[in-house]
Amino acid sequence: MTSITPGRLARHTPPGPQGRYAALIDIAEDLLLAHLDEQGIFEHLVFKGGTALRKLYAGNAGRFSTDLDFSVREPSDDARAVAELLRAEIDGQHIEGFRYRVEDHRGRARVHYQTPFGDVGNLTTKLDIGPPPWLPPDQRGWVQLAIHDAYPLPASIPVMALEENIAEKIARLTRRTPARDVYDLVWIATTSPHSAFDRARVRRLAVLKNWVDQHGMSSPPATWQPVSGATPYDPGLWRRIRPPDQFDEDSIGLLAVPAPSLDDLARQLHSHYGFLADVDELERRIIVGGAGSRRLVLSAVSRLWGTRYATRPMH
Repeated sequence: MTSITPGRLARHTPPGPQGRYAALIDIAEDLLLAHLDEQGIFEHLVFKGGTALRKLYAGNAGRFSTDLDFSVREPSDDARAVAELLRAEIDGQHIEGFRYRVEDHRGRARVHYQTPFGDVGNLTTKLDIGPPPWLPPDQRGWVQLAIHDAYPLPASIPVMALEENIAEKIARLTRRTPARDVYDLVWIATTSPHSAFDRARVRRLAVLKNWVDQHGMSSPPATWQPVSGATPYDPGLWRRIRPPDQFDEDSIGLLAVPAPSLDDLARQLHSHYGFLADVDELERRIIVGGAGSRRLVLSAVSRLWGTRYATRPMH
């Protein structure tokens, strides 16, 4: 049972015109994630992305994020079956007065909410399930917030290894510049102990994930489809400060209030992630070889630190 009160909700609400909506979705997602864990769904899923960073790493120091991003947990899991299982568990669910409905919008599943404290405006949650992680997932619990005294949460849930989560955001930043991803990366790089991540490992993962975004990869039953708009990894991109007009301003969304300036985000991204320009010889060969680098890429994925693909067939 929850003991959410209007007063607790008010204290959890950030300033801004959409603050109350964001706070309600944040709570609704907590309740949903706890329910999924209770039902054993995390035996098949790994949490990742910006919402995972807020809930399990940053707490109130992170931005509010409305998306729910997951990966299939095991390389041997059927991604379609897991996606159907997740959708069925969410759609029509009632949890402590919060109601959840899944609808498709332009081919993507979105979660809509009804809450006992009012509506959430036009905010919805994009629901995304990706292929299994390359590295073993971690187990982490929530960063404790005052609102969590109002309802129980799992001690921990599986989350994508931080360095792999960082690398996925970097790969996305090679083709566009969502402010939310830049914000997350800057927060990680400036916040101990997370800022102690292995730079060489992140760069290697980013180069490999960027290549897979372009050309795809399979390790049956898992498939990584090519991503629309993916471009070759450009070390020079990380030697330059990105101008504000390259940022996707719509994606600032529910960053901290007030939102940081794009100029400041760009300078900090350049300052903390310049190491991505210093590729080693193997990474250079992968970049230069393009589609012809498949054997190099598959070999490199099979030799990643702690990889779960050391003995799995890949093509």
